Amino acid sequence: MILVPLAGGAPIHLAKAVMFIGRGNECDIVLKTSRKVSRKHCCIAQIDDTYLIRDLGSMNGVRVNEASAKPELPLNHGDEVWVGDVGFRFQAATAKRKVAPAPKTSPQKPIISKGPVSTEFPRAIPEESDDFIIEQTGAHLFDQLREVEQADSDSEENSSS
Repeated sequence: MILVPLAGGAPIHLAKAVMFIGRGNECDIVLKTSRKVSRKHCCIAQIDDTYLIRDLGSMNGVRVNEASAKPELPLNHGDEVWVGDVGFRFQAATAKRKVAPAPKTSPQKPIISKGPVSTEFPRAIPEESDDFIIEQTGAHLFDQLREVEQADSDSEENSSS
């Protein structure tokens, strides 16, 4: 998507997920031509296929098709956007990018390990700390699980007798 200045000029490509607009040099889109634009006036955020414009507490506001963007409004193709007294048209970029075709590869079988399968659970390696409790290995946990299962089956046998 792009912002096309209503007063003329080069279109501005919205190339990042969040783009800040204002007079400040730290903004992605810097508007030095108007004193009605705050240093960090607003931002445009892309969330999936939706674009939102949010006023960041500016004095002269943000409008989309004459509606105030307090705190935010969705943007649609063709919307007229005003940042203070600077106007833009929000629209889809017309230039088509050429996409290189994916390289042709022959289907391959997945690689399967020839080593033995581990019966241990992975363990985190802690940072140094005084209150760290030593973890049990996966093999020990399997032994505990077998004991619980055995106790359950013994209690079922005793209750059915």
